[in-house]
Amino acid sequence: RVEVLEAARAAADTRPAPTIDGTVENIGTGGFNQFQVDATYNQRIERGGKRAARIELAEGDIGVAQAEALIRRLDLAMQVQELYVEVQAAALDLELARSRVEIAERLQGEVQRRVDDARDPLFAGTRARTQLAEAQVDLELAEHALEAATIRLALLTGGNPDDLSVVTNGFLEPQAIALEYDELSSIDLALYEARSQRAEANMRLQEANSRTDPTIYGGPRVFGSGDVALIAGISLPLPNRALNQANRDRAAAERRQIDADLAVERFQRRREIGFAIERVEEARREAEAIRTRVVPGAEQTLREVRAGYNRGGFTFLDVSTAESALHDARERMVDALAEYHRAKVDLDRLTGRFAELVGGN
Repeated sequence: RVEVLEAARAAADTRPAPTIDGTVENIGTGGFNQFQVDATYNQRIERGGKRAARIELAEGDIGVAQAEALIRRLDLAMQVQELYVEVQAAALDLELARSRVEIAERLQGEVQRRVDDARDPLFAGTRARTQLAEAQVDLELAEHALEAATIRLALLTGGNPDDLSVVTNGFLEPQAIALEYDELSSIDLALYEARSQRAEANMRLQEANSRTDPTIYGGPRVFGSGDVALIAGISLPLPNRALNQANRDRAAAERRQIDADLAVERFQRRREIGFAIERVEEARREAEAIRTRVVPGAEQTLREVRAGYNRGGFTFLDVSTAESALHDARERMVDALAEYHRAKVDLDRLTGRFAELVGGN
């Protein structure tokens, strides 16, 4: 698009093309030899800086296109972040699914020994095997989810999904947001600045167009007698003041519209940034609370219940309930962390965190 607009700028940087007119007059009946032939070279002369104004307007269009291209690239960076977070969450879900299978396998072995020793009824062994099968199914689904998320991420580069390496360490370490943002990102501001400059250039062009352009002409006049004369003149169109004023008013209104759009965008962006910060902090607190208070308690509960179960103090249902509570707590922690990182992605886009990264070619 920029290349198209650069061609348009080159076209704007040209003068009006001259014209050549030819006329034959005084052609009469036989024996009348007073005809005359005129040939004139005509050149319109631009006044009011029209050529410079056209160039400035074309450059304004180029600036808008370049700013929009940068925004598209920043949106692409956001898409990469979102897909990367999706892969990270899927990788952690897979780890949880594997852990659940390991716990279910150990529990199934313990239950089977108690069933073999006639310390538990047969249905306890059946139920333990069923829970193990459910955990294995969830593991297969988690493996498929990770593979699908990795493929979606790899599609952005056209590479092999097997060559992607996704790090999950940072995923488990949410950071508090200490800064407050109330402005647009630099790239978003650049777009409105480019639109504003284009609108100002359009105003100057309409002002220049309000001045009429004279056309000068000159050339030879050949008479039927063989005499030759030189003719010259000038043509000046009358201005259409009503139309010129309407064009200037429209350009000024477009300029005010851009200012109004910028004010509205800033207001909405402040609200969106505030909401994103709230989402980040809320998800971070939830994840921290679950990791430090809920998960350790669920792990301790499972250990104690399993120990009591081995001594005959608890039933299989107690162990199964404790196992489910631990798995649910871990899943909830991963979900909270995923929400934290998704909200952080939105905040990064709203504040233009990667503006410098995507700004270069």
